[in-house]
Amino acid sequence: MFLMSREDFAFYADLCFKTFGDRVKYWVTFNEPNFLVSLGYRSGLYPPCRCSGQLAMAKCSEGDSEKEPFVAAHNVILSHAAAVDIYRTKYQVMWMKTFLKIQLFDQFQFFNKICTLWMKQ
Repeated sequence: MFLMSREDFAFYADLCFKTFGDRVKYWVTFNEPNFLVSLGYRSGLYPPCRCSGQLAMAKCSEGDSEKEPFVAAHNVILSHAAAVDIYRTKYQVMWMKTFLKIQLFDQFQFFNKICTLWMKQ
């Protein structure tokens, strides 16, 4: 199942680069995968709601909170790597000023901005 997901994501990324590449300057493959993994596969609060044991924060019907978050994170990284490889081998020459990245949520930076705004009030 996971290999199919990586191949499907690579196909999707290729299609997006081909279709929208001349109009998009900044590409993000995954937005905040740390939330996807921890809240979806460890605590079960976000879809696909898979969790188990003491780490479960929701009532999940299936899942393994000790193993699945690592498998999911591994596949997110491999899917991102597949998209980067496709971009570099097929499209980077056409659009030299385009950027591709994975967007992580930085809690320190987020709370630092909130505190700074609060202090200005």
